[in-house]
Amino acid sequence: MNRIFLISLSVLLLAPMTVRSDERIYETKNICGRYYAAEISGGEAARLLGLKGSGRVSSRVEQYCNFFR
Repeated sequence: MNRIFLISLSVLLLAPMTVRSDERIYETKNICGRYYAAEISGGEAARLLGLKGSGRVSSRVEQYCNFFR
């Protein structure tokens, strides 16, 4: 009985995490696609992706987006 409770609890806790990660991946691919299609600038893409820091923003965005290609 104790195992069934633990298994059902773990399933209930892990299911929302999977959905949120899938949404984040889709959102990231959408932002990167808009960046490569030149619909948004490197600074705007970095802001939407949550990349912080100064300097070569577009190269950081490209490195981040290449991971999702």
